[in-house]
Amino acid sequence: MTTAVATTHPVSIAELVRRAEQCQKEQLAAGVKLTTPPISRLKLQTIEPTGTKGDRITGARVTFSFSVEASDCNTWGTIHGGCVFTICNAAGKIATAVVANGAKNIVSTDLTTNYLSGVPVGSIVSVEMECLRTTKSIGFLRGSIRDAK
Repeated sequence: MTTAVATTHPVSIAELVRRAEQCQKEQLAAGVKLTTPPISRLKLQTIEPTGTKGDRITGARVTFSFSVEASDCNTWGTIHGGCVFTICNAAGKIATAVVANGAKNIVSTDLTTNYLSGVPVGSIVSVEMECLRTTKSIGFLRGSIRDAK
């Protein structure tokens, strides 16, 4: 399911995967009908800790794959901007949960997107979110969605 990075960190990759999977299950259990299908199709690929302090992870890069279906697309047959936001928000929440050990009260406050090209139905994309830092209520992230080829 995931690829381990060959470095030593104070929290095991298995524990980070458990945190990510738990967060995704909680998002799906919330049952928000507009967001559940895209979230359920996020497939965890890798988790790479990017920072440590003492016995905790302070940053992590989490990568998912996602297959674009017709229900995710606009009238031009490319992924809808709202779906892109939903995917980024869900993947970002999971990346934050990995770093903040499952914290539930961390919110999204700002999202800037730049669209470089359309992604057609049937494409497989790589969704990479990096949690750079967390506070008690905010996670600072950056991410990208790219063609998986």
